[in-house]
Amino acid sequence: MPAILHMFCIIETMLNLLMDSSLFVASAVNDLAAHVFLMYVKLTEQREIRRVSDLPEMALRILSHLEKLLTSSGSQSVTQSLKVLTAIFRDCADTTAEVLWPQVAELVNVLLKQKTIPAAPHLEELLLTVTRFRVLCNPEQDLWMVMKQALRSLSPVQAGILAFGILESNSCPPDVCQEAVCVLLQPLDCVLRDPTTDFGQPGFLDTFVSDPAIVENLLAKKSSCVSLLCQCLSLLTRLCEKECLPMQVPHSTILNSVVLILCFSIGQAVCVSPTGSRLGRLLIGSLRVQRSALDAIGGLCRWPWSPEALLKTYNVLTAYLENPETDPTVLKKAFQASLKWLQAGHTNEEHWAEGKSFLQGLCPVIMKRLCSPSWEVRDTTLEFITNMAAAAEGRAEVVEVLSNAGVPQLVLDLLKDPESYVRASAVTCMGQILNITHTSAAGSFTSAKPLKYEDMVPNLIDILCHDTEGFPRRAVVKVFTDWLRKGHMQKLQDLEILLSQILETTCNDLDWEVKVNALDLADFYISQILEMGPSQCCPYTIGLPSIKSSVSISDALIKCERVGIFQALLTCLCDCDRPVALKACEILLHLKPKLCNGDVYSSEIHGRDWLEHTINEHRVTSQDCAGDRQQCPEWATGVIKKINLDKMKCSLSKSSDYLHETPLSLLQDIKATLWGGEMHDADCY
Repeated sequence: MPAILHMFCIIETMLNLLMDSSLFVASAVNDLAAHVFLMYVKLTEQREIRRVSDLPEMALRILSHLEKLLTSSGSQSVTQSLKVLTAIFRDCADTTAEVLWPQVAELVNVLLKQKTIPAAPHLEELLLTVTRFRVLCNPEQDLWMVMKQALRSLSPVQAGILAFGILESNSCPPDVCQEAVCVLLQPLDCVLRDPTTDFGQPGFLDTFVSDPAIVENLLAKKSSCVSLLCQCLSLLTRLCEKECLPMQVPHSTILNSVVLILCFSIGQAVCVSPTGSRLGRLLIGSLRVQRSALDAIGGLCRWPWSPEALLKTYNVLTAYLENPETDPTVLKKAFQASLKWLQAGHTNEEHWAEGKSFLQGLCPVIMKRLCSPSWEVRDTTLEFITNMAAAAEGRAEVVEVLSNAGVPQLVLDLLKDPESYVRASAVTCMGQILNITHTSAAGSFTSAKPLKYEDMVPNLIDILCHDTEGFPRRAVVKVFTDWLRKGHMQKLQDLEILLSQILETTCNDLDWEVKVNALDLADFYISQILEMGPSQCCPYTIGLPSIKSSVSISDALIKCERVGIFQALLTCLCDCDRPVALKACEILLHLKPKLCNGDVYSSEIHGRDWLEHTINEHRVTSQDCAGDRQQCPEWATGVIKKINLDKMKCSLSKSSDYLHETPLSLLQDIKATLWGGEMHDADCY
């Protein structure tokens, strides 16, 4: 009995702490209360629980306290109760949820009847958490009745998030889905109900869930109008990502509404009605609305659309891209939306003519944006060209449009841009333009001669050797790696000399990411060289043991040595930057079995100090064997066999501060803080 009383005292203290003024304490007690409740329920699994009264006494005490908080008038009390109940429903079993929900549902219904519903976001979270129980989603339960009541009772802003959560549920009844869609799209319907605009329509919703007067009042004030529309557009964007919707929605009408919002935001919608004029004043120049609407219109390209809707979309996107006052962040969104619609046009031959015409109209805008005084605008435009070129591989028309407009030459000029981010983007963009130029059946161009890889290599090498910023140099190595993967570099003359120059330059680079990117290049080249023999084998020998000839391995090693692969790998293995050394170690671990070719590893296993000493000695004597390429690969192979790569990888895989993440180190920091004075402050975190 004393133990039980003691436990009651602990439970009471825990429940009282739910209202603690400290958010950290209250949050911790939320999880603790839910954990204690579920622990007591699990301890009584031997007896069947069919009703709330069958719960253990301690669990009943917790539930009773939560019900008391939920029916109180204080917002904090309701919030804490909802948080604990959500945690309980998140982790409890189906049988427990089936027992608890009827009693909780009654309290939630009482809460929804209040004029002002406290803690609405937490109530939404609780309701959506309950939908994970299939046993509560059947028609016999009143879960969906509570959901419908919540959609009607919550404010339009609060109900929007709940509506989207309902649409994500796989077991939602059609009538509830219908109401959820109405709640989600009602703000767009109100925007479209202005007959004095070009897009004006009677509206696309037959019934309303939220009070239309409340929605219109929210749209009458700037802050609430912007918040409501941004949330609606954001949820619409996420809704577009769903492959199948639970019900049919009016695609073209919704698109018209989003286009109208974009026109309002840029000042292009002419309205004479009080409602339209008010919306125009509230939305014009709102960057939040512009960004949200452009995200939404980019997502709408997934839905079916008509030629008229396509033309309206292209027109409003062109208006944003042409407007000199468009904010750089909005311009980025406009380019992203344009790219999505162009990609949709690529896959639909019926509408590609409109897409090509849109792209041709964009070329003057692109040229103008590439010359913008704002580096963010130049960088965003280059990113758009890069992504469009990547998405259009095999499309000769895209190559022709860009080349005839002179875009490649202007991008080439930006390799010397004063801003390093722009130079890096220009490098990536030129690499992608060259890819589509040589992979598309583009034919001859009337306005510009297409660039060749040979013409571009000197520019890239110059950036790699002389650019003072790391971003362009990283981009150069990535472009070379991409060309090697796609088989373009193999067409260059003196490929081995070029790769040797790249590796020699990057191994001495001060930027560790440049070196890691160069190791990716070396790794892919090695895999290509070593697989050269098996790729030419007889197709009827597939599945039989494959024995590589010593000649092919020897030739591959000589080629790697001529390029300087082994020297680069061993040098990077001793690099002071841990990611560089780790990457080199992983490549060598993968390469070591192939180099040994069945030989037993050397019993002499050495570490990093021995390797650094050996590399330094080899550098001194390397000139003596420069004319004898047969000995150098054997030297590298012998060194690699003697390195304890597994131990080095284990050491390199640990974070650089693991030695300091110990209790002793923490105590030393605390001691230094307490007794060291102001001159020796330490970070005890």
